[in-house]
Amino acid sequence: MEPVLALRPADDISGYRQQAQLERHNALRRRDREVNLTKRLPKINKKDEAWIRELVKPPSLDDLRPQLATEQWQVPDPSCHLTCISSHQCLPLVAVGSGGHEKNLFIYEMTTSRGATQICHRQTVSLPHIYSLSWAPLGRFSSNTVIASGHRNGVVHLVSLPDSANPFPARILRKYSHIESLRASVGPSSRISHLEFTSAVWACVPDSSLVTLCDESLYLWDLSRNDRPLMSQKIATVNGFHASPFRDGIVALHGAFGIALHDVRTKSRGLLRPKVANHSESTAVKWSPYNSNWVASAHEDSRIRVWDIRAAQPFAELCGHSDIINTVS
Repeated sequence: MEPVLALRPADDISGYRQQAQLERHNALRRRDREVNLTKRLPKINKKDEAWIRELVKPPSLDDLRPQLATEQWQVPDPSCHLTCISSHQCLPLVAVGSGGHEKNLFIYEMTTSRGATQICHRQTVSLPHIYSLSWAPLGRFSSNTVIASGHRNGVVHLVSLPDSANPFPARILRKYSHIESLRASVGPSSRISHLEFTSAVWACVPDSSLVTLCDESLYLWDLSRNDRPLMSQKIATVNGFHASPFRDGIVALHGAFGIALHDVRTKSRGLLRPKVANHSESTAVKWSPYNSNWVASAHEDSRIRVWDIRAAQPFAELCGHSDIINTVS
């Protein structure tokens, strides 16, 4: 058997090594388009078994129709150039960003009136050329409505938005320039294509930290200082990432290489890339919010794969899309 890379199930996965044989550690394997959970994997817990049985069922919109309710609303963007959206983790707030020059950050609030949920416009802010947004978790700042915005010129703004009872305008708390850090000129690839706040389990960084992607380089910022990032690393052909909410310093990446895992705590530039079913470009990646070992990815072949990082191949593959998938959750 060709040597493959496999992750051990311990929390610290920085010390992975090449194995002569595949380590499975309860990871699932698709066989003949079915999954035999009871015979081949007796150690898997009942909760995970129920999740996996739902994942591998053929998708059916008919099963969902009685539960679906759809609303739409017009975002008054003069430039007609909407680029990103971010929903708050705890508060009923939605932020929509635009690549326009002014009046391009729209804040909406979900309200309930007479048993019906409505979307109300709360505020419009001018922060030119926004390409990524991320709400700060509660408790990180004195205000609960702080949002990070990534811009076309390689700059990230940390913005405090007033609450609904506050008539004052939005206030920029900090500015983080990736161009000054790179000592390079502003170009079309200098946009901040993605950014995320780290979770509280990331012990390798201060409580207030931000991961950003600019010009195929991954950055890690301590938000209390804006002179230099804690880390910067060039990763060729990377398109996006998702920082693990459970594992300290671990980031899942997607790009032309498929998917990969990266440990920001190490100086090594190597990425852990699955060898099986990882042949097509990945367009999105997302960690499970319930299981620290599961990652979902969308691929250019219009398939979604769900991986257990302790194995070297996906345990579920979801088909049915006829075009490129832009996001998964």
